[in-house]
Amino acid sequence: MFFNKDLVLASIKAVGEDHAIVQYQDKEVEVNLSPEEAKEFHQYVVHQENMLVPMNIKTQKIFVD
Repeated sequence: MFFNKDLVLASIKAVGEDHAIVQYQDKEVEVNLSPEEAKEFHQYVVHQENMLVPMNIKTQKIFVD
């Protein structure tokens, strides 16, 4: 997964009910989440020791599994 040039580690800036704001390469992006993705993302944030999340910058999709 991490050998793709479109994947970065984004810093989680804010978490909403159905979206997240992440920052990578001096850009802030709001990522909209489906209800299922939001549930997984919230669990990810609760159990992470850091506030980084893998993200595809072309598709604006975050990976939490």
